[in-house]
This record gives sequence, C-alpha cells and structure tokens, in this order.
Amino acid sequence: MSQLLLREYPNVRARLRLIKQAPLLPTRESYMDIWLNQTRFRIRDEAGRDVTTILTDVLASRGLGAPARTIEDMMDAFSETYDAPASRPTQIFGDLATMAGWVYGEGQPPWSIVAEQLAPAAEQILAGELETPMTFHQQTTRLNRLCAEYRGILVGVEEGIPYKSIVTRVVSQPYLLFSHVHDEELAEHSYTREVVALEEGEVTDLDLTPP
Repeated sequence: MSQLLLREYPNVRARLRLIKQAPLLPTRESYMDIWLNQTRFRIRDEAGRDVTTILTDVLASRGLGAPARTIEDMMDAFSETYDAPASRPTQIFGDLATMAGWVYGEGQPPWSIVAEQLAPAAEQILAGELETPMTFHQQTTRLNRLCAEYRGILVGVEEGIPYKSIVTRVVSQPYLLFSHVHDEELAEHSYTREVVALEEGEVTDLDLTPP
C-alpha cells in the first residue's frame, strides 16, 4: 500500500506533459490533467490511453514507461503518434477514504476498480519518498517555485537483463515538478514527465465527482 495513503492530498490541479522516446519508435508526447484534494483524485488523459498503459507508464521498473515488447505494442505507439486524438479522453476518479474508483474510457461503459490501484497515476505529481538513491545537484526554479534538483542511478534486472537508468528529478515540496529518466547506454531511450501548470486551492467537489 502506498505510504501516501496515510496522509491527505494537497488541494491542487496540475497539467502534466509526458514525452516518451524509444528505439525504432516515434517520439510520443501527450498531456494529462490531475486534480487532488484530501483523499480524492481525478485524472484526465487527453490521449485516451487505457488505464493499464497509464499505470504501467508510472510503475515500470526501469522508469522508462511501458515498454513496447510486441508488434502490437509498436503499432499502438505509431497510432498514438500519428492518428487523430481520441474523441473522448480517459478519465479516472478515486477516493482513498472509501476505496471507490471509476474509469471512463472511450467506447466503453464506466467500470469500477479499487482506488488504491489507481492512485499511483494521480500521485506521480507528488514528490513522496525518493525510492531511488538521489544526490542533491543544484537549486533551480520552475513555475516560479524554488526547487531542488536531484540526480541518481536506478539499477536492476528486467527479464534477466541488467539495466542502468539515469534519473533527474526536480522537487518543490510536496510536488515532483520534473522527472527525466534515460537509459545509460542509449540516451534517446527516455521518459520525461513535466508539470507545466500548477494551481493550488482551486479544486472543488464538482471537479472530483464522476459524471
């Protein structure tokens, strides 16, 4: 269970830019809006990605987002880049107090899921605890906020193959405003998450209520 469940979320709306690069695939750029307040959250993914892909992008062990392992995955990557935007964004709602969660996707009726399983997608804008050993690099400024930039290395084994990812994170507590991860040997294999807008204290019950 995420340790963030032990405290309430700040009242904030953030707009997140996601940029994913991988060998042999086009660069994919999309945007996501996230609303938080107390124990509730909402996510609006403009690309209309399915909830499994959204969560895998956040939780993938290498920090590089969901990998394209099959021909179908590669075709999806090209479609995401060159096809017309989804007519209906994917929307996710959750309340950690009740554990009620709902997913609204294009072309399918809404379905329920335990909010705890959805929470990592909402919590990606929160700094939380730095799971990867990080070293302070410098002070910087983003969105008119004083920030601390950290750098580190994420190492592990995936499908029997060792990997090493280079990580940069920019934090202005309690928010993670920028995260960039790239493969040590292939810098163009990367995943970037950047908060491009942040509004505090403006989230209402209406923002967090499913349609």
